[in-house]
Amino acid sequence: MRRALLLGPLALFTGACSLRPWTPSTSVAYWSEETPAAKYVTVPAQPDVIARWQLPPTNPWARYEKYTLLTALDSVPRTAPMPDITQLEVVNKANGAAARVAAAGLPNDTMWLVDLRGAASVAFGAQLSRSAREPVSLVLTFNNWPAENELIPAEEALAALIAFQPKLPAANDVGTRPVFLLDAWRLAYRFDVPDDDVTDNRYILNGTDLPDPSTLRAQGIRRVVYVVEDLDETEQEEDDLNAIFLQYQAAGVSIFMVDLNFLARPIEAGRWVEVLGPRYYYCEHRHTLLDDSSFYIRARGGFGGVHSGPSPLRGGVHWGGGGRGGGG
Repeated sequence: MRRALLLGPLALFTGACSLRPWTPSTSVAYWSEETPAAKYVTVPAQPDVIARWQLPPTNPWARYEKYTLLTALDSVPRTAPMPDITQLEVVNKANGAAARVAAAGLPNDTMWLVDLRGAASVAFGAQLSRSAREPVSLVLTFNNWPAENELIPAEEALAALIAFQPKLPAANDVGTRPVFLLDAWRLAYRFDVPDDDVTDNRYILNGTDLPDPSTLRAQGIRRVVYVVEDLDETEQEEDDLNAIFLQYQAAGVSIFMVDLNFLARPIEAGRWVEVLGPRYYYCEHRHTLLDDSSFYIRARGGFGGVHSGPSPLRGGVHWGGGGRGGGG
C-alpha cells in the first residue's frame, strides 16, 4: 500500500498501492498519476496555515469548515519533504479551469462542490478566490490526516494547502460565493481489503458536512455545480453525496455536473444559465457504499475505528483512522 511522504527531515518513503482506487469521481487518467516526488520545504506553523484558510466567523459558510487535516501540522515551522503537487497534470488543469470560471463571473445563486483529487480541489479554489471579481468563500471538507503507511495520499491535499494562497472574503462581505473543496480520494479502494499495517484514513461526508436545502434557500442558492475531473469517466456523484443531492433536488435546487474540460472553455459572462443547461444532472436514489455492510468489514475497523498512526508532522502525536463522519 501507499506510504506517506511526510516522514520528517531524515526519512522519505515512497511507494504506491498497485490496486486501482476505484471511486465514481475518479477517472483512469486521474488515479494513474502517482503521488509526485517530494521536495524539502519549510512547512509553516499550524496556526499560520489555518489562518490562511479560515473564513471570518460572521461568514454564513464558516460553520462547515473542517481543519482536521491541518491539525497534522506542528505548532512551529519545520522543514519536511512534501510532494511537489505542481507536477500533477490535474492540478494544472484545475488552475486553468478556475481562471476561466473567474473570468466569466460567479453567479450569486450558485454553490460549487469541487470533487477532485485533493490537491486539485485546493488549486481550483485558491485560483478562483484570487481571480474572481466576486468574494469567494472556500470551505475545506478534508477530514483525515497523513500517516506513515496511509491508504490514501492525504499529504497531497496538505501540501496544496501549504503551497497555495487563497483570497479570503472580508468580514463584511455580503453574498459571498460558496465553494466547497472535496477530496475524491476519500472513499477510494472500496473493493479492497487494506493490509494489516495500513492506516485507513478514508472518511465519509455526512448530512451535516454540507448545507441542507433550507440553508441554501436562506442564502439565495438555487443551483449546485458539481465539478469532477472527467465526465468521460464519471457518470454519477460520489456515494456519500447521493442522499444530500436527493434532498436538494426534492427542494427545487438544480444540480449541474461538469468537468475540468467543460470549464476550461471560454465562458461568456452572464450566460451561466445557458452554459450549464446541457449539464443538468438528475440524481436517482441508488444503493451506495454507505449501505454496504461488507465495506466496513473489509476496512477491518480502521475506517472510523481502532487503527491509529502517527502524524508525520507532529512529533509523537497519534491519531485514529478516518471516520464515518470523518474526524480526528
